[in-house]
Amino acid sequence: MNTTRQILTEKHSFIQDTKFRVKSALLTAKRLTENLFSNLKVYKDAQKLVALPVIALSESDLWNPYDNDDNWILTAGKIENIRIAARKLNGIEVKANEVFSFWKHIGNPNFGKGYVVGREVREGCIVPTIAGGLCQMSNALYDAALKANFEIVERHRHTRVIKGSLAEQDRDATVKWNYVDLRFRSDYDFRIEVELTSEKLIVRFKSTQKNLSAQTSENIRDYNKLNDCYSCGNTSCFKHPGKPTIKRSGNITTFILDEKWPEYDAYINSIATQNDFYILPLAGIKLLNAERYSWSLKNHKHVRSTLIPGVLRALKQRIASKTGKNIFEITLNADRKIAERAAQMIPVESAHIVVSQNLLPFLFTTGALGGRAYDVLMTRLPMEKLHERLDHAFNRYPESRTLKDYRASQPIIDLENRALTMSHKIITPHHNIADIFRNKAIQLDWSLPDIRPAESIGTKILFPSSLGRKGAYEVKKLAMELNLSIVIAGRAAEQDDFWKGIVTERFNGNFKEIGLVVYPAYVEHQPRLILKAISKGIPVITTRACGIEPTNQVKVLEAGDYEGFKREVMEWYSLQNKYNI
Repeated sequence: MNTTRQILTEKHSFIQDTKFRVKSALLTAKRLTENLFSNLKVYKDAQKLVALPVIALSESDLWNPYDNDDNWILTAGKIENIRIAARKLNGIEVKANEVFSFWKHIGNPNFGKGYVVGREVREGCIVPTIAGGLCQMSNALYDAALKANFEIVERHRHTRVIKGSLAEQDRDATVKWNYVDLRFRSDYDFRIEVELTSEKLIVRFKSTQKNLSAQTSENIRDYNKLNDCYSCGNTSCFKHPGKPTIKRSGNITTFILDEKWPEYDAYINSIATQNDFYILPLAGIKLLNAERYSWSLKNHKHVRSTLIPGVLRALKQRIASKTGKNIFEITLNADRKIAERAAQMIPVESAHIVVSQNLLPFLFTTGALGGRAYDVLMTRLPMEKLHERLDHAFNRYPESRTLKDYRASQPIIDLENRALTMSHKIITPHHNIADIFRNKAIQLDWSLPDIRPAESIGTKILFPSSLGRKGAYEVKKLAMELNLSIVIAGRAAEQDDFWKGIVTERFNGNFKEIGLVVYPAYVEHQPRLILKAISKGIPVITTRACGIEPTNQVKVLEAGDYEGFKREVMEWYSLQNKYNI
């Protein structure tokens, strides 16, 4: 009696493999010829059916619970291939009575499409192959088509059943470029939407209604045991990779980072391992303020750089600051380019992402986060909340030139909201932002500068900005009503003559003469000057928008509470014996 190894070796010999490849080539050529005379079309996202109801949904696990530790790399490759296919299928809208073809939309996956080695079921075994794993996508499409009562024009079963897959329910549809296809049609226009969460592949069909009747399929199942090239132990098999078994050494994290914050630098160093990867915008160069991106990394061998879009962003920001162009809009467009380049650099085996918030919506739209858990390093309020704050300030001060120049488009806002909702953890030292994401926020401590407290406190009032969103109008009103002189930090201002009639001086960075910091900000994401003042022991009056918790030293009020600020400043002056109140 032949042993299992002998049977498999004979089945996958060089001769048998050659026969298979020749047969595949002939069948591919035959199907190519047939397709020349078919009426198959490639459909686009016409955005006409977006609002229609979901008529069918298929949901399947990306990470098969029956996988073993030896073939995990093939599963990771499968998920990467599904990400690529999802970008080609998501949003397409198919006309009534016209045939959808899987391969017509995916195209030949073997050349220049970015597909990686995944898992393919071939003659009873799971074998490593380029673009392997696309069958999970075709399975899901077929499953949804059955639920929608679509007419199945072409469908092929797998030769074997993977435990935990849709094949167990006879709802699978294997595909092989290009002669084994999946094709179906509907009596009504329909839209296909594909989504990858960290754990699931979700396929939705939208239309006015389901078909009234459906074409049924035969109930043929085969539960023979599957073998895989990374764990079956058949080293004499022609297809065996010829190398030691690959074992999963732990979940690899890729950190997609932008400007360094000391809080995030310390956090990453506390969780990163020697196996993790880093993607930075300006790694390895010392020009263009690249020290802002000098993160403390545990393994510099695993650092990748989005150098060209990173340099272009830095140049555009410099030009915008000198020409008065909208730097926020320019930065958003440049962030998109950096994120798109970063998406191409994520290692296939990375199942966990930590990403800077400004890159999040653009990375999300590439599909690179699908099938991966991801955490977000928050660098500002969510755009929707940010706009609400700015609109609130603008309603108070419609004469402001700056309160309307900090806006993103609604599609970007929607993308960010969706991406933040699907994230696993929100990481921030900002208490106001952490409150928004209370159930999944990781609250970091603000990093106080290593500055010795002042031996004596000065008598001057410092305002850390001259912009409306930072509370410039409130400070101006305070100065006029209480006859104050103000020390002002920051170069940008509402307008050239904004402080006319008020005694002001520029802050030189020395806190020696500062006795109080007044900061009625509507928006403040990184209050570095406030933190320096706190480390010096200087009292601070600010708002919740600053993200700092109240203490005996720090008074925290609501943004726009002018009377509250006036009361606190007068109380401080009273304690300083400046006013006889």
